[in-house]
Amino acid sequence: MPSSYADLHRRRVRTWRLWFAGAAAAVLAGLLAKTGILVAQRFLLLPLFAPEGYGLWRDAAATAYVLGAGLVALAATLLLRVLLTATPRATLFFAWTMTALTAFAVLVPLALRPSNEVLAACVVNLFIGLVVTSLLAGAARWALTRGGPAPRPVREGSRGW
Repeated sequence: MPSSYADLHRRRVRTWRLWFAGAAAAVLAGLLAKTGILVAQRFLLLPLFAPEGYGLWRDAAATAYVLGAGLVALAATLLLRVLLTATPRATLFFAWTMTALTAFAVLVPLALRPSNEVLAACVVNLFIGLVVTSLLAGAARWALTRGGPAPRPVREGSRGW
């Protein structure tokens, strides 16, 4: 039984819930990356992450991009875990941090070398950033629990209300 007011309202993080959601977000981020690459290559006819003349290594950049998307989602899960234990409004800090990182992933490639392929990659980066941010912010609410007062005992003969 909690001994003080602080114990009653202290947040507890169910770490396993957060990491399972982070793993699911990593898989989804990889799938979104691969889907974005396929749409750009097959429907828009853009050689996104598949430069000509690379032979056997032609798809290596696409594979690295897909794996990188999954790693970014796992890194975001780690960031969220740290924020949940260290900050009072962790989901707000997380949302702003991920928004800034997503903007960075979208705008920097455009500033370095604007082209149709880079624009397609920036759109894919935007979708991945938005999906990972929204999924993990929801997972934070799912993983957080609060201590609460013990339920009031029901008196015998009363209707419970």
